[in-house]
Amino acid sequence: MSLKIDLKEKEGLVREVTIEIPAETVKSEIEKQLAEVRRKVTLKGFRKGKAPMERIKSIYGNEVKATAADELIKNTYPEAIKEKVIKVAAPPMVTDLKFNDDGSMLYTARVEVMPEIERVDYSGLELVKTEFEVEDHEVEEVVQYYRMRFSDVQKVEREAQNKDVVTVDLKKLHDPKMIMKENAFNDMDIDLGRETTIKEFRERLPGMKAGEEKEIEVKYADDYPDERFAGASIKYLVKVKEVKERVLPEFNDALAKQSGQAETALELKLKIREDIKQEKENQLKKQHKNEIIRQLCRKNEIPIPEAWVDDYLKGVVEDYKKHYPNSDDKKIRESYRETGIDAMRWNLLMYQLSKQENIEVLPSDTENWIKSFAESNGATVEQAREHLNRTGKTEQIREAILEDKVLTFLIDSAEMHNAAPEKKE
Repeated sequence: MSLKIDLKEKEGLVREVTIEIPAETVKSEIEKQLAEVRRKVTLKGFRKGKAPMERIKSIYGNEVKATAADELIKNTYPEAIKEKVIKVAAPPMVTDLKFNDDGSMLYTARVEVMPEIERVDYSGLELVKTEFEVEDHEVEEVVQYYRMRFSDVQKVEREAQNKDVVTVDLKKLHDPKMIMKENAFNDMDIDLGRETTIKEFRERLPGMKAGEEKEIEVKYADDYPDERFAGASIKYLVKVKEVKERVLPEFNDALAKQSGQAETALELKLKIREDIKQEKENQLKKQHKNEIIRQLCRKNEIPIPEAWVDDYLKGVVEDYKKHYPNSDDKKIRESYRETGIDAMRWNLLMYQLSKQENIEVLPSDTENWIKSFAESNGATVEQAREHLNRTGKTEQIREAILEDKVLTFLIDSAEMHNAAPEKKE
C-alpha cells in the first residue's frame, strides 16, 4: 500500500499525522464491507445473500463507508507511525476524515509522543546532613506501650478517669442518615486510654460512675476508617455499667519474656533503642530520597503527555470519591496534578539514568530481596518465590530494586551539607 504521510509538530508533545490512502485501496475495502453486508442481510423479495449490490449500496452505503473508514484507519495508522518513527505515548484522536472526489481517503491523527531525554542532568544535587540521637524519653514511651499492652484491668467503685476502661450500654437516639441498623449496643468496653477511641467518648465519659447516663453526640471524622460513618453525626444515650482501672505490670524480665522480643528487661530496652534508631534512619533516608527526586525533576523538567496526566487524575478522582462522594473534581485535579506529573517524570528519568550510568538489577539483587522477604514472613525461599510469581509481583520487585539503586547512586553523588545552626533570638 502506498500512503502519503505528512508529519507536523504542534505544541509540546503533540504531533499531527495526515495520511492519504489511495483510491484503489479505499475502493477495495468498501467493496469488501459491502460484500460482507450483502452476505449477512435479508431484503424483502430476495434470498439471504442474493440481494442486488445496488440495493445494498443504497440502503447501507453510509454505514459501510463508516465501517470501511474504521478498518482503513486501523490498518494504515500503525504503518504511518512506523514509517515516521514516532514513539507514541497515547492512542490517537482522529480528525478531518474525508473521502476525496478521486476516491482516496484523507484523515489526520492527532497524537502525543514520548518525551525525548538526551541526558539526565544530576549535577549539583544537595542534601542536608542530619545528625540524630535516640532520646531516653523516646525509649520510655515504648516501654510504657509494652506495659500497657500486657496490662490487666480490675473493677473500681469510683468515677471514670482518663486511662480507664468503661463498660457501657449504648442506645441510638438520633441517626439522620440511618447508617446503623441496630438501635442498641450492650456491654461495650470503651478504652479511654487509647488515642484511637472516639474523641467524644474520651472527653465526656471521665467523671461518670456506674449507673449514670449521658447523651453524647459523636461527629465522625471525614476520614473515619469505616466509610459508612465518615462525616456522619450520631447521638447516643450512654449508660455506664462498670468502671475498670488499668493495672500496669512492672517493666521487668518477666514482661520482656512475655513480649517475645527479649529475655531480660535490659535486652528489651536495648532492642527498643536500636529499633527507634533504625526507624529514624529509615525516615531520614526517605526524606533524602524525596528531596533527590524533587531536585532531579526540577533540573530535568521534561514534558509529560497530557493523556497520561488525565488518566492519572481520573484514577485519583475515582478513588477520592469513594471516600468523599461530595468532593469537588476540579479541586482534586488541581491538588494532585503536580504530584502526578513529578511521579511520571521521575519514572522516565529513573529509567533513562539507569541506562545512562549502566545501573542494572542483577539476579543476585532479586535473590537477596526474595531471601529477605522470606525471612520476614517466616517462609522458605522457594515458598516466597512461588508466592511472588503467583501474585505477579516479580516485575514490581525488579522495578523497586532498580529505583532503590538509582536513588542510592544519586544520593551518593549529591553534596552533603551540615544543617544550618538555629538562630538564637
